[in-house]
Amino acid sequence: MTSRTRPRLGALVALAGLVLALAACGGGSGGADGGQNSIKLVVAQYTEGTRPYWDKLIASFEAEHPGKNVDLQVIDWGNLQSQVNTMVQTKQFPDVLNINVFADYAEAGLLYRAEEVVSKEVLSDFLPSFAENASFDGVQYGLPFVATVNGLYYNKKILKEAGLDEPPATWEEFRAAVKAIKALPGGYVPYALALGAEAGDYEFGTWMRSNGGDWRTGDKWTVNDERAVETLQFLKSLTQDGYTQPNPGQTNRPDGTWPLFAQGKAAMVYASFGTRAFLDQVEKSDVDYGTATHPTNHGAEPATHGIQDYLMAFKKDGNQQLVREFLDYFYQADNYAEYLKVEGLLPTTSSASAIMREDPKISPIVDMVAKARFDPTSQPVWAELRGTVAAELGTAVGPNGDPRAVLDKFQQIVEPS
Repeated sequence: MTSRTRPRLGALVALAGLVLALAACGGGSGGADGGQNSIKLVVAQYTEGTRPYWDKLIASFEAEHPGKNVDLQVIDWGNLQSQVNTMVQTKQFPDVLNINVFADYAEAGLLYRAEEVVSKEVLSDFLPSFAENASFDGVQYGLPFVATVNGLYYNKKILKEAGLDEPPATWEEFRAAVKAIKALPGGYVPYALALGAEAGDYEFGTWMRSNGGDWRTGDKWTVNDERAVETLQFLKSLTQDGYTQPNPGQTNRPDGTWPLFAQGKAAMVYASFGTRAFLDQVEKSDVDYGTATHPTNHGAEPATHGIQDYLMAFKKDGNQQLVREFLDYFYQADNYAEYLKVEGLLPTTSSASAIMREDPKISPIVDMVAKARFDPTSQPVWAELRGTVAAELGTAVGPNGDPRAVLDKFQQIVEPS
């Protein structure tokens, strides 16, 4: 979610081995003993408001906790993972970290369990689906921090020109809709499809779930099952039939599909609900838009694509008590809701959701959070899989692309023979 868009997940395969090695060498057992008076907080920069918010919160916290200190480091998303890798490699662990992955650190035994660093009240306030997504091997280590949910935006004017009062609810309706839109005289792109490296896996995953598939089903990886293959074949057919912009396999959202929609050239697009990096363009152009879940097939349950970033606490001698006090302070409903408003992101707690619903513009988007489905980010192999998907997914919809062969290759990553 860099500058209101989601960061690319760096390849963490080497990191997984690194943290396991460090854990074997003794990465720190943690604990409350020692009375540490200072902790280091490392956070990602989402917007220009990130640092001012944390400076204000920390000053308030320190005023209420005399003698305690929180050392803040703000890092842009482009450099965050590499700098965190260096911290881990040199055993200069932060006390509290904000990033978009946690499973490698949890698997290595470097993190506190969530219940060890926040109160029962805070723990029970997390939305259940987000808490589950912050768990590894059935234990919650990550603290749900911020969320985005992604789904379908549609141009009301274009749909009306095509004789549509509502966005399509099924794949069959979608096929009919894009055919009608393509026949219009305006030269519109019926559906702007982005399967490029920036976030192609997000869009494909959303379509796959709309078809009753998923990356994992229960405890089994289902990257290449029939629903997944059918989904990628469907997206390729849209491309071949001219219902997307040219070369969607190499198209990204921020500089590709989003501008098309903002310029009034695309009828429908996948994007983040409420994300200013997208909506600022759209509203500046005065596009009359609506939002919906993606059309479904095989009777699948409508869903949005949920993405969250995490806070996590590293085990270090003597830091547990101060870490707990600071995290409980941050997650107080008013403090947390203020952060979300500054960054333009969505809540992961019930109490902050209630506050955000007071804004009539935000309320419908907050309601979409309940429909969120997540990628299997708690699986350590997800990092390697996503890196390969980013590089190769788009080839499947090219002129010579083979959706089944591409997905078979992805399946081999998670279930090597």
